[in-house]
Amino acid sequence: MPRSSNVSETSAEAEAAPGDWRQIEPIALPGTLAAAKDAFHDRGFHGTSIRDIAARAGVSLPTLYYHHENKQGILVALLEAGMSSVLGRVRAAISDATTPPEQLSNAVEAIVLHMTADLELASVARELRYLDHDNPHRQHYVGMRTEVEDLLEDILRRGIDSGDFQIEGDVKESLRYLLGACQEVTTWYHPSGTRSPAEVAGSYAVTSLHAVGARPSTQPGTSTRTTPRS
Repeated sequence: MPRSSNVSETSAEAEAAPGDWRQIEPIALPGTLAAAKDAFHDRGFHGTSIRDIAARAGVSLPTLYYHHENKQGILVALLEAGMSSVLGRVRAAISDATTPPEQLSNAVEAIVLHMTADLELASVARELRYLDHDNPHRQHYVGMRTEVEDLLEDILRRGIDSGDFQIEGDVKESLRYLLGACQEVTTWYHPSGTRSPAEVAGSYAVTSLHAVGARPSTQPGTSTRTTPRS
């Protein structure tokens, strides 16, 4: 009978101890999940077969099915591992600041650092559309993603109340814009490029503050992060 514990175990490991949220390494995944991550990134969810994953992982099909019920089960495990990492890092980043501008800057920086630390895993989030809506694990993943959104929305609303942010229109629309911009990092960033993950993350943090109309006097300084190159 297939085991279902892989999903929760991987997620717990990813979320356990954020430590220094700016020091992000790719999440250590079991061999089968690492193989699936690479396959989904190269071929997409529909273009990848269970046999492809087993071959990349160097395991038999029975071994793969022992740990995962099916291909959707593998996708769930990867989605939850990535989102657990994001949620843990964002919580730590927010708690590492006091004012809304500092908290927004840190949160965006943490999200982009996650994206650039493991592009393949971050890209798997786009495959959520292939997960059945009645899959109970989908709701768990969506719940974690919603918590990240709620944390950032709370920052934006507190920033408006304090006068630190000047946002016209719907706050949720501004939030979707910010998170969408962070997600798009996976479409253009490449580790061999001229900009480091820290530089990209710092640049996005500054741009996000401009996008919400942060007053110059309230914007965090850049002394604690690498100054982005032009």
